[in-house]
Amino acid sequence: MMRRAMGTVVLVIFGMVCAGLVAELGVRVANHFFPYFYCYDAARGWGLRPNTAGYYRREGAAWVSINSAGFRGPEVPMRKPPGTIRIAVIGDSYTEAIQVPNEDTFASVAARVLVQCPLLKGRRVEALNFGVDGYGTTQELVTLREKVWAYQPDIVVLAIFLGNDVRNNSVTLEGNLCRPFYVERDGRLIAAGPFYGSNSFRLWCMARFDYRKSGMLSLLGNAWTILTTRGQQPSAELPIERAINYDIYKPPADPAWRDAWRVTEAMVAQMQRESAAHGAAFLAVTLDTSIQVWPDPQVRDNFMKRIDVGNLFYPDRRIAALGEKEGFDVLTLAEPLYQYARAHHAYLHGFPNSKIGFGHWNAEGHRVAGRLIGERLCDMIRAGKCPNCAAAPERVSASVGSASEGEERSAR
Repeated sequence: MMRRAMGTVVLVIFGMVCAGLVAELGVRVANHFFPYFYCYDAARGWGLRPNTAGYYRREGAAWVSINSAGFRGPEVPMRKPPGTIRIAVIGDSYTEAIQVPNEDTFASVAARVLVQCPLLKGRRVEALNFGVDGYGTTQELVTLREKVWAYQPDIVVLAIFLGNDVRNNSVTLEGNLCRPFYVERDGRLIAAGPFYGSNSFRLWCMARFDYRKSGMLSLLGNAWTILTTRGQQPSAELPIERAINYDIYKPPADPAWRDAWRVTEAMVAQMQRESAAHGAAFLAVTLDTSIQVWPDPQVRDNFMKRIDVGNLFYPDRRIAALGEKEGFDVLTLAEPLYQYARAHHAYLHGFPNSKIGFGHWNAEGHRVAGRLIGERLCDMIRAGKCPNCAAAPERVSASVGSASEGEERSAR
């Protein structure tokens, strides 16, 4: 009797294990089509999970591949090949750009435009995409130190998304504290926040990101994200996006925002100084928000009245003023992108499967922005601002894929 009962128990356990394995296998197959690309990072809070690939379809649609070093794109040797100009592009989800194929990202487009710069005279151009969703300038500074310099870039492009980067840099304003922070004291940047100060908090952050390595838990996490992120959709009548702070369109009115701006500016300037120390050219690029480049002027005017501002370019012009003060190049994209959007009645943000006009850049947005960045980098080379960009050999190519001049001119 006892032996029979034990046999039944063994069979039940065996059946449960088999069912669990089958379920796990099924979930992992499903997650191939709805992957989770992120993992805990001890220096930055989180990063892209190395050797991960899959289709992303929540906003736009693209095959996304993360290389073994943990950034988007193909495998790249740390040692730079001879005759190569290497651009390191650092930023947040706009730079990561998993909504579009890798060859359509602004980093890739900029490389294809730059390779046509006459002064390069046959040098190859590589664009390395170090963008990670949700990053602020603090994490981008850490990325520069921990990841970028190993690849010997000739040019560093810092893509600043002013829609939320300033908030991301404030331990007071930012809600997601699983990231490093700096505060400014006596003109110096000092590490701050629970991520630096608490082992138990870092352990919680690790659990928050790495629990999703399990296929079943990943599926549940994805389902929870979908269920909890639906809500009122932005519209032309109410163009409010949850991820954007509308306080950025006017001078800071309280101490927390003033401190956030000071820290942000200090870190951007620090990134330029470190780039110069490594012999790399530096370009700060301020990206746009969707309402800044809305093609219908009446929608923009109504929004400006709602938030009581005379224009939407305060944050961009503030970073431009910082560049003038500190002596580095700044490309502000919002105003030229608005002129393009208005002239072509083009929506540079949004996708048919999300919301046209809102969210991240679509392929047209990336194409126009990438062209502007590539042209600005060529201007910097002409002005002698890239010490390592002297002319060299024969063959003209861009490692991010080929494109005819006509294809890039179509963005003009």
